[in-house]
Amino acid sequence: MLKIVLVDDEPLILKGLESIIPEFEQNIEIVGTAKNGELALELFADQEVDVLLTDIEMPVMNGLELIDAWKKRQPTTKSVVLSGFEDFHYIKRGLSAGIENYLLKPLNEQELKETFVQIEKKQVTDNVVPREEAYYILRDNTIWRWLNLRINKEEWEERLALYDMTLNQNESAVLIQIQPTKETDMAEWKKLSEHYRRTYPFMLLTPENEIILGITEQTSISEQILAIHQDMKQRISNEAFYIFISEKVQGEMMYPQAFRQLTRLLPERLVKESGSLIAYQKRTKHTWRPKRKQHQLAKLLVMNNEKEIKAWINNFFKEWNDHKLESDPHQMLHILNELLVMMAESDPKELSESMGRIAEETSIEGLEEATLTYAIRYYNRKKQTDESKSPIIQNVLAYITEHFSEGMSLKTLGNDFHINAVYLGQLFQKEMGEHFTDYLNRYRVNYAKEELLQTKDNLTIIAGKSGYTDMAYFYRQFKKHTGETPNRYRKIHQ
Repeated sequence: MLKIVLVDDEPLILKGLESIIPEFEQNIEIVGTAKNGELALELFADQEVDVLLTDIEMPVMNGLELIDAWKKRQPTTKSVVLSGFEDFHYIKRGLSAGIENYLLKPLNEQELKETFVQIEKKQVTDNVVPREEAYYILRDNTIWRWLNLRINKEEWEERLALYDMTLNQNESAVLIQIQPTKETDMAEWKKLSEHYRRTYPFMLLTPENEIILGITEQTSISEQILAIHQDMKQRISNEAFYIFISEKVQGEMMYPQAFRQLTRLLPERLVKESGSLIAYQKRTKHTWRPKRKQHQLAKLLVMNNEKEIKAWINNFFKEWNDHKLESDPHQMLHILNELLVMMAESDPKELSESMGRIAEETSIEGLEEATLTYAIRYYNRKKQTDESKSPIIQNVLAYITEHFSEGMSLKTLGNDFHINAVYLGQLFQKEMGEHFTDYLNRYRVNYAKEELLQTKDNLTIIAGKSGYTDMAYFYRQFKKHTGETPNRYRKIHQ
């Protein structure tokens, strides 16, 4: 739990903070509030406090004076300051006080939330942060927000001046992202990051402890990259790292564009050995496509066949491993994400958790383990749910899974299962939460999506295999369920 003290001479700001902080998805306790530094020291300095969130300009004792006095009594407390642009001269003098971050008024709630998340992560291993390191934490936070386009131009220019940074706009430049693996010796990584701090003017550590370097064409960029690669091999045992390289951009001000390239490049690590250089302009051409399709697993999940579910997942990833070098990791991740969307069953929290885990995995083995975890969770949940459904609806669902490509309606199903079609429709909607035709079309469209990405068949063939004989109806249903036409879906996602 984070214990926080709020200090500001404006009552409305204190009330606003007291209102928004409890809404963050964190375990936070607001210990108390004060209208100036002297009062905050008197009331709370002898209590256990993790974060001191304070304004700078206040009567009696300002924020920087408060931080200095507070650290003498509680040196482990993290300090975050609130500032207006006119306070920057105070901030520049106060960086040596070791503040964790400073937030501009009006307050950006997302930035405050991210600051608390980072502080919470450090609580486990962090002692008192050295003042030089505190400066870099603050600077890295700003650069990270800029690369992710979460800072406006005015604020960015002010903070550039604050850190005495200038970015070249004329020379060609590239952005390099160096990522540790699960096997990385973090003591070696810390020494490496400290070395690169001293060597490169544009360097930051991301919240995930990755190193980002900016390289300009003062000397050959290629030679600099090769030198970094050789240096990494010498400094990091077992070559437990990946190096991602953007295309050249015109000037360091274009680093956010280069960073977006790096983000799209990250899945390539799944098909490369650790220690690899992975360059945006030299990506491997991918020629292999998986024979096993996610529709097959979806069918097994619907049919509640646990043994075959595990076998399918095992064979899918074995086949991928066997063809790793010629496979397209982006396509494979798309297949997995489609499965996750189905298995989350419109639960935003579960979908966010599962997709987050998939995105973080750096190996095919890790992806297999994660996929199996979510598949078995879905299987167990569905089995319990299906057992509560009436036998007739269970039979209908199984029939759809086997015969979705054939013509069917409530009337034909009623005849096959000897039940009134109107009653069957009402029962289906009651137990499934949607109309029969909506369920059937969603099932067919999901199959069509897979065929579009994994075959070169034309749309008429894919529509027929998916159960549609009317192309206009196929187009309407596909766009209804995906928001895109079949042709556009294939173009974008391939």
